[in-house]
Amino acid sequence: MTGQVVVAADAFSREDVEVLLGMAGEWKLLRPNRWVAIYEVDDENIGRALVAELRNAGHPAVAGPPDEARAVGWHNRNQPTPVGERAVVCFPWVESEAEIVIEIDPGVGFGTGDHPSTRLLLEELASAIRGDESVLDVGCGSGVLAIASVRFGAVCAIGIDINGAGLVAAKANARRNRVADQTEFLRTGLKEISGKYDVVVANIHDDILRSMADDLVARVAADGWLGLSGVSPGQLSRLRAAFPQIIFEEPRRMDDWNALIGRRKIE
Repeated sequence: MTGQVVVAADAFSREDVEVLLGMAGEWKLLRPNRWVAIYEVDDENIGRALVAELRNAGHPAVAGPPDEARAVGWHNRNQPTPVGERAVVCFPWVESEAEIVIEIDPGVGFGTGDHPSTRLLLEELASAIRGDESVLDVGCGSGVLAIASVRFGAVCAIGIDINGAGLVAAKANARRNRVADQTEFLRTGLKEISGKYDVVVANIHDDILRSMADDLVARVAADGWLGLSGVSPGQLSRLRAAFPQIIFEEPRRMDDWNALIGRRKIE
């Protein structure tokens, strides 16, 4: 059975990909400075080995569908995720004509942008960011929320996580989206973070959100807002009760997931 290697590159890394694979590719321009090539190989296992080699060298690559029977499923898994009216989140090798294309390759980190709990916060960021905000993304995974916030107009964003491998992907995604100078990704706990932020978002399990409640609220600026996601309908009342200092709006819902958006009570 044959295989495919799908690899994305910019104008500078195309040559590196061809040298690594030992063959020239037919490159297609997807959008400014983003190219993609599909290499046909003789065997699925060869394709997977080449993808691993490319990824080890820092190139975003994936095994393509080896036959027509699996092509539909492959293409469905590689569709852009719409965010608001102007943006999409997608893998680097996926084509999109959206005004704002946020490229995310999660590597071993969490978050491609397509999960409902992530999409709820992405939609909120897309509609609520006005420009010049500072953002803190707690449990940032692949960095999608921090990166998207800057692409939507925030002046800077910090992402924190305890998963070191995920932070590697987050930093690579920041460079890929040309926001590395406006983002910072740290392997640290929330208690070690200081300062106040205009926006604080956390897409984590509700028990962890509740355990972090005081520290999350402490990081929200007086006129800022807090976004919590990763919550089922049955967990909402308990989560609200853990944040008595916050006035929450009506829950945002998508499929079986919920997000709470709120601001500090005026004292």
